[in-house]
Amino acid sequence: MKLFLLLGLVALASAQFFRGPQGFRSRPSPSRSGGSRGGGGRGGGGGGGVDGTNGGSEYHYSWRHDGGRKYVHSGAVGYCNSLGGGWGPVSIESSGESSFINGVISSNRQEYIWTGGVKAGSGWRWLNGGGFSGLNWSHTGLQQRPQPDNREGNENCLAILNNFYRDSVKWHDVACHHTKPIICERRA
Repeated sequence: MKLFLLLGLVALASAQFFRGPQGFRSRPSPSRSGGSRGGGGRGGGGGGGVDGTNGGSEYHYSWRHDGGRKYVHSGAVGYCNSLGGGWGPVSIESSGESSFINGVISSNRQEYIWTGGVKAGSGWRWLNGGGFSGLNWSHTGLQQRPQPDNREGNENCLAILNNFYRDSVKWHDVACHHTKPIICERRA
């Protein structure tokens, strides 16, 4: 009887490390809302690894460094900021940058990502203060209305979805409590 009790306790204790079909984690993951996360990576400048460059920016793809975690929007912003060294959520300020980011999402087979785009009154802005021109809004969504449509009534964050509504890689306004990976950016 004691043996069964001991085995049960061991199974319960190890369950906290189980991730699902992918296998086991080396340690429990932090909360989904983000939290503090150390940087590592480049000397002196802080921040995680650089996964891509375009124009005058470097990019860090969260899914390559955090085991594929997904974050609510504020947690995703916190993830980028915790990298230090000038990292923040991506702001897409040109058609060339938009094409680059769309290519990253497609080639990495990501369903969606968060950006640094947030609703500001009746318009939108980038968290870094960069110019927002709404380059790539989708023509459709769940209710087949052009984006942004504020379908849930609180869609205050900008995500990029990969053909989610058979619309290719496009911008959508999304409620900030949904979870997604993020692309972080810093000016080189």
